[in-house]
Amino acid sequence: MTTKRPSAGRKKPDMGPVRKKSSAGKKAPRRGQVRPTKRRGRRVRIGLILIPLLLVMCVLIGVYAVRRIVSSNATTARVQESTMGNIYTGTLVIARNETLRESESNTTIDFIAAEGSHLRRNDPICRVYSSGYNQTEINRLNSYREQIQNFHENQVFSKYVDAELDSENKEIAELAVQVRTLVRGRGVGSLTNLEKSISSLLSARRSYLKQQYPDDQNLSEMYKVENDQMKKIESWTTTYTAAEDCMVSFYTDGYEKFINANTFGTLTPQDIHQVIRGVLPEQSAVSRGNKPIYRTVLEDEWFALFLCQDRDWNPVVGEQYQVQLEGFEGYTVSGRVDSFTRIGADLLLRMRVTQSVAPVLNIRTCKAAVGDFLAGFYVPIKALYGMENMIGVVVVEEGVQTFVEVTVVSYPDSETAFVRPKLQGSPLKEGKTVRLF
Repeated sequence: MTTKRPSAGRKKPDMGPVRKKSSAGKKAPRRGQVRPTKRRGRRVRIGLILIPLLLVMCVLIGVYAVRRIVSSNATTARVQESTMGNIYTGTLVIARNETLRESESNTTIDFIAAEGSHLRRNDPICRVYSSGYNQTEINRLNSYREQIQNFHENQVFSKYVDAELDSENKEIAELAVQVRTLVRGRGVGSLTNLEKSISSLLSARRSYLKQQYPDDQNLSEMYKVENDQMKKIESWTTTYTAAEDCMVSFYTDGYEKFINANTFGTLTPQDIHQVIRGVLPEQSAVSRGNKPIYRTVLEDEWFALFLCQDRDWNPVVGEQYQVQLEGFEGYTVSGRVDSFTRIGADLLLRMRVTQSVAPVLNIRTCKAAVGDFLAGFYVPIKALYGMENMIGVVVVEEGVQTFVEVTVVSYPDSETAFVRPKLQGSPLKEGKTVRLF
């Protein structure tokens, strides 16, 4: 059975009018009803607000994560200086084991030793010329010496021709060179034999000079005049030397006889108030009119008179306290309490310090802090490093790494250590950078 397909020109059957459906697939609202607001527009607006907030939150979370990663991978840290314990502040008056040298009257001082230098016993300190001395006497001595020199040049050496004496002098000079060589350990020979040879030559030359060149009366008289003038000047000159090993200073303040190792145990709070105010002690009739020249100071011990106003502090005699002087960065000394006096609100501690007096050689008063505190530094525990059975930190400065041995005093928390360098003057200081391990 054959089915016939409709031809291209044949029309399709009419199916009637077609009804259009609404875009939402729902019935159109009736006349008089209000069309509801579209939810799609509202969702778009909410999305525009939430997306930026989410982006900001992601950025903040990322920054926080990066900071945590960077901090956890940090290779260095900063040092923080601090102290631990009880601290009492006040004023310190310094006493030294010193001796003041004075002169009744003098016009000129010739300083031989340097200010603050260390001296051995009998080392020269200075020369003092008394009031009888004047420059005219020195000029007269120089004039006599010029006359002697001119006489030698014009009378003696102008006519001098002596080949035998020149030969003896040359031989003595050669032997002297050999002696110096042997003393330095560079030559070969007998030092005893050389000494005998030189003595023999000197004796022969002395005999030759007496025979060939008798004393000249004019020259002898000149030497006598020079010697008399030298003795005259020496009678006006006093050379001072060190009586023992010590330090020397040419600066004085007028308190040397009043505040020293012999008197510090008897000084009262009232005395210290006078010193702080700058009131000089009254001089005795013997000292009045004398001029100070210098003072010698024993180096290994000095004394601290600490005055404060604290009614609650009860120091212990014989106890060691830390003393920190104002203006001395990182300089802390240990002082043992010899005694103390409390009068009203004033508390005076008398402490003995067994350290070098050099830093306070020319200081009388200064502000200070005293107590059982420890000065040190806070560093991360990761900064502690062991090297050759020592615990320390590595200070980094301008690319140079320096190991500093420390004593770990305590661990304030799980990440921090409170440490003190074992050597004074170490590079471990406030704000310095230390390496983490």
